[in-house]
Formats: sequence, C-alpha cells, structure tokens
Amino acid sequence: MSVLRNAIIALASATVVGGAVYGLIIRPRNRHWGATDEEVRRALPGDELDSPNGYRPISTRAITIDAPPEEVWPWLVQMGSGRAGFYTHEWVERLLFITYADGHSANRIHPEWQDLHVGDKVPYSRFNTVDVMMVDRPRCLIAGEWLVLEPLAGGFKTRLIARTRGGWLEPLARKVPIIWPLLWPIAALMERGPGELLHHYMESGMLLGIKARVEASGPITQVPAVAAP
Repeated sequence: MSVLRNAIIALASATVVGGAVYGLIIRPRNRHWGATDEEVRRALPGDELDSPNGYRPISTRAITIDAPPEEVWPWLVQMGSGRAGFYTHEWVERLLFITYADGHSANRIHPEWQDLHVGDKVPYSRFNTVDVMMVDRPRCLIAGEWLVLEPLAGGFKTRLIARTRGGWLEPLARKVPIIWPLLWPIAALMERGPGELLHHYMESGMLLGIKARVEASGPITQVPAVAAP
C-alpha cells in the first residue's frame, strides 16, 4: 500500500511540476514564437472586427522575410485546402483532411487564386471553410487568423505577424445542453494544452514555409493582376 501511495504522490508531484513548467515557461514562448513583446501587446489591423470564436488571445507569432510585402502577399492569398495548402507540416495536414491542388503545398504562385474578397470563403479542409473578414493588399489578410505584413528596411523586407483570437473547442462545449458545465473545463484544458501545442507546431511551420518559398522564388517581375471587386 505504501508503494502505491508513494507512486501516486510521485505522479501527482510530477504532474504539478510539469504543468507549472509548461504554463510558466513553455506555453508563453510557444504562443509568442518569433514575436517581440511590443508586437504581442499592440493592436493589429482588424483587431476591431468581431471574432466568431471569442476574443481570448491565443497567439501572436512573427517572422522576418527578406522580400517586400508585395512579394509575400501572393503566397498568402492563395492558401487553403484544395488550393496552395498552408506551407506547413503536410503529414499533419493530411490527417486533418487538407488537400492540395499541386499534390503538395504549392511552390509557385497561382494567378487563378489571387482574386480574394471580403465575404469569400477559404476552405480549411474538405469539410469546413472560414470567412474572409479583411483584405487589405498587401497589408492584412484575415481569414480564420490574422496575417499582417509590415515593411522593414525601407520596404525591402517584411515582418509577417500571425495572430489567432478565440478558439473553437470551448465555444462548442458551451453549446452542449445541460452538461456543458462538465464539458467546458475539459475543453479548456484540451485547447490550452494539446490544442495550443499543435497550433504552435503548425503555425510556426507555416511561417517558416512562407519565408522559405518567398526567399527561394526571388523577386516577382509581375504580380498577378487582381480583378476589380
């Protein structure tokens, strides 16, 4: 009995210590990967818009790209399932039912996907879409998450900032009749634990994937024309 009790105490202690390390050290770094404290704190274009999944800030991540915003923008606007993909870890994307027009995340700019407007829907997988909430070429695209492009070095470089607000698991749990008070804490733990770890893995991979493609493609001699709305 004492052996079992000691094992339980050791497991509980390890869980508490592990949770504290994750909550105080790992989680903040993951949520703010690549971003400065100033970028995390300040408002971004589109922050005034209603968020369909709530207003809790989940993450603000950023990366610097050695190209002007005009050359980064075409890679962003063509993202989506059945389109260019999301330039991140394909083995996970395929498990999430994401498909690719090229058979993989695109390594080229598709002119046919450059015409995007507020109110359009971007497929996030075979089974769901998100609404386009803001298109400010080449400054800000909001479709499920915030993608903000800020010029650096006199416009020769770009600071790409990705922000996610709200979540989907907690709001979904709150909609379940009667038993939602029991489901909500579980959903909150899942969203702040495994959910955020997966989100960090995929979004940081996306930012790195965009950077690699933009810088490898070289200067764009002619950005595909966008039709008038």
